[in-house]
Amino acid sequence: MKPHPHLPVLRDLVTDIPGAVAAIHVSPEGLVAGTSPGIARDEADKWAAVMAALGAVSARSVGIVGAHTSGECPWGHSVIEDQYGQTLTLVGAPDQSMLAVVGAKDADLGKIVGRMIELADQALTAAAPV
Repeated sequence: MKPHPHLPVLRDLVTDIPGAVAAIHVSPEGLVAGTSPGIARDEADKWAAVMAALGAVSARSVGIVGAHTSGECPWGHSVIEDQYGQTLTLVGAPDQSMLAVVGAKDADLGKIVGRMIELADQALTAAAPV
């Protein structure tokens, strides 16, 4: 089975930011668009399914919050932390695709989320796979 394409920007994200372990980009249709190196195809497909579900929950939750606040609040990012301090961070892109990064316990979430938002704003979908 052929692996998903590795995106240079995702490889750079996990090599340039201490504590960023792995990254994946999922299309608006819920398909894997690319990964950082080291993610097997089967694992990436499982990530995509989880990301689609979490993205839907996050988007619906924002709708509930927006109904009780002063207006619309578009979904930006979600962070899930496990009992060991490891994180899964999701960022939605303007084209409705999603980016996810796994962070180690000592990861700098501010740097990870900041870089993820930059990538989403720069139209990550235009990035060429290698």
